[in-house]
Amino acid sequence: MEILKVTSPEGVQIKADYAIYPSLMDAYLRFKRHDDDETFDSLFCKINKIKSEQTESQLKGVEFEKCVNDLLSGVVVEKTPDGLHFKAVNFLFPVDLITRIVDKLKPSIGKQKYLEVIIKTQVGIIRLYGIIDFEFPEMIVDLKGTSNYKCNKYKDHMQHPVYSFIRHLNNEPIKAFKYVVSDYFELYQETYIPGQNMYDKLMITIFEFINFINHYKSFITDKTIFGGEEVSDAE
Repeated sequence: MEILKVTSPEGVQIKADYAIYPSLMDAYLRFKRHDDDETFDSLFCKINKIKSEQTESQLKGVEFEKCVNDLLSGVVVEKTPDGLHFKAVNFLFPVDLITRIVDKLKPSIGKQKYLEVIIKTQVGIIRLYGIIDFEFPEMIVDLKGTSNYKCNKYKDHMQHPVYSFIRHLNNEPIKAFKYVVSDYFELYQETYIPGQNMYDKLMITIFEFINFINHYKSFITDKTIFGGEEVSDAE
């Protein structure tokens, strides 16, 4: 499988046929696996960027990540009177746990960084893009909060293959992609090593997803996925 990075002549914007980011493919794979939380309608709401109400679990994850990022940025986060928990808007998080996570992420050299590459394939020109949580020398780290953790929970997620592939094609290869995960009680890590096998599997998934969206094109009202101009809010 030959994948060519497309370089744009100076000042010329390359028009992609498809614009894809990891969480969109994650939603497609959940739908394909018949996961209860991802229906045909919910998948196309994501493709069409129709906002849905956050679940309690999602809200907790957002507040958890904000607590960590605030502390990393030097923002003072209020504690409970006994000093054992940080107080978010709706949830409490153990100080000792959050402090361990913050200490682990402090050496990062960048956070919330946008990555993108445009590739030429047999199905057209594809823009792969998204935002990474934390950048380290030769490593990317993604922070996750989940109420239900199990070993290798994120092995089939698309963030590590997509961002590793983007860095590889941009001649900035990483040696590892790490998920730093908490169930709000304990701290876990999953580390994935990029390689050609990972990239081949990724491209197969991308081609399959493109075939799917073309088959159901009449259901897609937001044309961003077909290379439209507004490419943002990606993870």
